[in-house]
Amino acid sequence: MAETVKVDILICGAGPVGLLLAYQLKRMGHSIYIIDRHDAEKQSMFGRATSLFPRTLEMLDQLDLLEEMNQIGVIGRSSVTFKDGKRLASRGWHSMFTEMGETYLDYILNIRQKFSMDVFRRRYQKLGGLVGTEWTLKEMEIHEKDAEHYRVTSMLHGGSGGTKVVKSKYIIGADGGRSTVRQLAGIDFNGEERTYRWVRIDGIFKTNMPDAEIGFNAIESKKHGNVLWVQLEHGVQRIGFALNSEMYAKYGDTMTIEQASAEAKEAMAPFTFEIERVEWWTLYKIQQKIAMHFVSGPVLLAGDSCHTHSSGAAQGMNTGMHDATNLGWKLGGVLGGWLKEEILKTYESERRTAAQTLIDLDEDFSTCLSGHVPERHAAMGADPNEVFFHLFQQSIQFNIGIGIEFAANILNVDPHAGMVTAGKRGPDCLLRAPGSHIPTRLFQVTKNTGIFSVIVFAGQPHLTASAVRSLRRVMDSKTTPLEMMPRGSFRLLTIIAGYAMNADTALGVEKFGDAYYDVDHTAHAKYHISTSRGAIVILRPDGILGTAVDLDEPGIIAQYFSAFTRT
Repeated sequence: MAETVKVDILICGAGPVGLLLAYQLKRMGHSIYIIDRHDAEKQSMFGRATSLFPRTLEMLDQLDLLEEMNQIGVIGRSSVTFKDGKRLASRGWHSMFTEMGETYLDYILNIRQKFSMDVFRRRYQKLGGLVGTEWTLKEMEIHEKDAEHYRVTSMLHGGSGGTKVVKSKYIIGADGGRSTVRQLAGIDFNGEERTYRWVRIDGIFKTNMPDAEIGFNAIESKKHGNVLWVQLEHGVQRIGFALNSEMYAKYGDTMTIEQASAEAKEAMAPFTFEIERVEWWTLYKIQQKIAMHFVSGPVLLAGDSCHTHSSGAAQGMNTGMHDATNLGWKLGGVLGGWLKEEILKTYESERRTAAQTLIDLDEDFSTCLSGHVPERHAAMGADPNEVFFHLFQQSIQFNIGIGIEFAANILNVDPHAGMVTAGKRGPDCLLRAPGSHIPTRLFQVTKNTGIFSVIVFAGQPHLTASAVRSLRRVMDSKTTPLEMMPRGSFRLLTIIAGYAMNADTALGVEKFGDAYYDVDHTAHAKYHISTSRGAIVILRPDGILGTAVDLDEPGIIAQYFSAFTRT
């Protein structure tokens, strides 16, 4: 008789997206079982996704994961592009580093997927989380909630021949482009496969290319397209290039590593190139597809299970981690009983729109990187490298993640104060804790533990005293706008413009949660909040601005939370 396991969530796919979700949900106190048909810890060959951009780094930092990953990976803050052996200052990846935007994490972290997964897995298992390796989902049945709210019954088959039944409240498909969860749920996966084939090789290389160790380089090759060069951790590098029609006719899909290595040597011309050791390599074709739904009842999809694209802009793992971060706190709050299940609809509307934007960009990027100019951009010129550079520049803020924004919904409500748009990343800023000479970042005191941050920008106390006192009376009353919120579902913070020896004394009333000082008023300025008026800002657990109101409008906070919380 098969063993039966009951958990809140069954996650299929123990890759970076599945593990990141498992970690978030486990530290919110939920029971998780994550399975994978492979045992990643036993794999000797690895490669795949490598580069993490600033917004992803901010998310990982707010989940207390980035510090460990920074100790492993390569910090990239520069790039060089070459053509015919000479530097091109006019185009290339370096433009990204000059437009990092309003972030203190102004770098790209190059870390191979295996090592990201190792960090996520260790942190999840440290919380007592279970990983079932060499288990495959074979059957899935969706039914009405039972007395314990279990709606999904899954049949698993083990590599050694055993079977297991898992009853869960939700099932998450993080099991890649061929997702079994998606197929069993009958969710369409629409898009197309391109004729382009790309090669990626990781290993220990020798080259006389200048600045080969700085992070990202590119070589504009007539034969091999836009050749990618990435410095990875542990002294490893990656080279990537496209197979043109002539090469594909020569090798087909049976290209060997010896043939790929020979082409890599040509791709690096006029620089010398030798391979000392290969750690991983792949020849793959490009797919650009998106699932019709990311949410279907208790079935949820994330990462490659619901969108696939090329690695041309290095967005794959970043986009999957954005999915995981967006879904994690929402599902955790639903399971915790304080968020309405309808909030999961915002996961699909927000992340599917972002994924579709990426796929639209990727169609153009992959065409250019393969040595062709997209038909719709023919007016930009005949050189695919120049066209790629212009398209890349236009989308930099989206690519680094800082510019991703979500449309209005129950979580993103037009603010009454400030000028930051709801649905956009709330600006990070430097604050001072009481008595400290060392600044701390707002994102460091608003960690993503699944709770909202209600921030009182108190302005200059001598100018906002009346409004602050009135707000204190409302907060102390039995009808406080936060009374409906379960204990532990939000944090209060006070940010005072200037500095004082004691926050309560400066305000004339008790501060709202912990107090921090905006010594030079830049925090107020970044949120476009007048220091003579102040405001209340609500940040979602993932750092996105939910809404903002004037100090004398606390009742609107109650309206905001009532749309998606259970009373």
